[in-house]
Amino acid sequence: MEQSMTASQRHWVDLAAHHAEDFATRAAQHDHENSFPFENYEALKASGYTSMPIPQELGGGGASLLDICYAQERLARGDGPTALAINMHMALPWVMSDLYRAGDTSVAPLLERIAKERLIVFAAITDPAVDSFQGATGLGYTTVKATKVPGGFRINGRKAFGTNSPVGDLLASTAIYDDPTAGEVSCMFVIPRDTSGLVCQHDWDTLGMRASQSHSWVFEDVFVEDEAVTRRVPWVWDKYVYGVWAWHGGSFSSVYLGIARAARDFAIAYTKTRKRLPSQYPESYAPGQQFLAAEMDIALQAAWAFQTTIAARLTIPPRDYQTLVDAVAMQYFCMHTAVEVVNKAIDMVGGAALARRLPLERYYRDIRSAPMHPIGGYDALEMIGKHAFGLARDGEPRWA
Repeated sequence: MEQSMTASQRHWVDLAAHHAEDFATRAAQHDHENSFPFENYEALKASGYTSMPIPQELGGGGASLLDICYAQERLARGDGPTALAINMHMALPWVMSDLYRAGDTSVAPLLERIAKERLIVFAAITDPAVDSFQGATGLGYTTVKATKVPGGFRINGRKAFGTNSPVGDLLASTAIYDDPTAGEVSCMFVIPRDTSGLVCQHDWDTLGMRASQSHSWVFEDVFVEDEAVTRRVPWVWDKYVYGVWAWHGGSFSSVYLGIARAARDFAIAYTKTRKRLPSQYPESYAPGQQFLAAEMDIALQAAWAFQTTIAARLTIPPRDYQTLVDAVAMQYFCMHTAVEVVNKAIDMVGGAALARRLPLERYYRDIRSAPMHPIGGYDALEMIGKHAFGLARDGEPRWA
């Protein structure tokens, strides 16, 4: 996975490896305690890792989407939840950097501030009541409401999956405003975490990815200034949304493939020299173990090739709908492949894999969230399938 890298990719992968080796020493503890790794974030900020997507002229690392994928896969081998959480942080800086490179200089001051002050962005966008296929899970449509008041909006409602809640400085979210002229419009906004009326629910107690601390947030009459609303348009899948899904579809699979790679590596190392009496030969001599190793390696190679190919295509606009569909297909394939690889690693190790003293049971719990990332499951298949038949993505009836 690390062959033929550019100098930039090598730099970020080496930095990720350094952090991964450190974070791995505490990953099990944070998982067991359901605690947030504050020390990891101090290290990531100090090294410049958190500013990776921001252009160099604005104080960031200037990494491409493909660079980030390489680095994130390596970081996730040591600590999947931290890699996932930092991926959530990098979403807004990357999308804004994408706009900046396209000529929108209005985003430059915020990007410069994030880089200079080493701020952490966290997003509470997911709305469990919204269909991930039609409303992009709260990005385009949400039950959170915005009411126009002088100078801005009053926001009320609830959002879930606020990853990085304990350490985030800037909160990104969305609300629906019923515009007298345009009708319902989607408002995206970015506000400080200490804004009056923002209430963290501290409700993250989950099967896996526990150290991401993705708490829910309630908006209780929160005032958002007009200047803090970065987007206010009727919900459409336009070039901006394509950019958002370029990030999401282009990067998140790398985190889960990193976890899968870690599971594969552990299983190989654990069984390579272990003997099971009365055989005098290591388990690595058993055809069944060799077949599992081969299947894991084939799956990881295929998924990584798919991941990097799509990431390279998504790095530079323009991005058409076909590319978006291909990105959804890649994410679906990679996420499910990552789950299958971890399952095979557990099969290879056997009953010992259930023990908490080994990392496989943690990998298993963390990897279970992979297929749930939007657009996932049948929603992803519906999108891909409708495109294959030439049917409109948002056509009615939905089940044409």
